[in-house]
Formats: sequence, C-alpha cells, structure tokens
Amino acid sequence: MAYFQSQITEDVDLSRLTAIELQILKFIKEGYSSPQIAGFRNCSSRTVEKHRSNIIQKLQLKPKPNSLLIWAYKNAKLFTT
Repeated sequence: MAYFQSQITEDVDLSRLTAIELQILKFIKEGYSSPQIAGFRNCSSRTVEKHRSNIIQKLQLKPKPNSLLIWAYKNAKLFTT
C-alpha cells in the first residue's frame, strides 16, 4: 500500500505536461486503453504509449504497470475541468 500512497502528491507541476498529455491523462482516468485513446485522437497506439511514457517521466512516477492509471485516479482533481 505504501507504493500507492507514494504516488499521491499535492505539489505536482502539471504545467510541464502538454495539452495532448493532459488530454491523454483524462482519458486514462476514465479507463480508456491506449488503442481506444488512439482512436479518439486519430493516431497510433504507439504514439499514445509514448505520451504515457513522457507523462510518467514528467510526473516522476515509477515505471510500473498501471502506475499512471493509479496516479490519475488518486490525483484526478488536479487535472479535471
């Protein structure tokens, strides 16, 4: 459980994320897969995966399965409109 709690942070600088990365983060929070997001964005799944990787780096998350999804759920209030 400590792993998940370490992913929650109030001092996140979302200004480092691009508009596309923020949009993808919202899709991730809503539970969409990379192929589904790619369909919405009219791009390849590989492109979405690269955006996911960039978001993980910018947010300094551990590159573990579902870390971005977990972070998005826990921090949704930071990037929802």
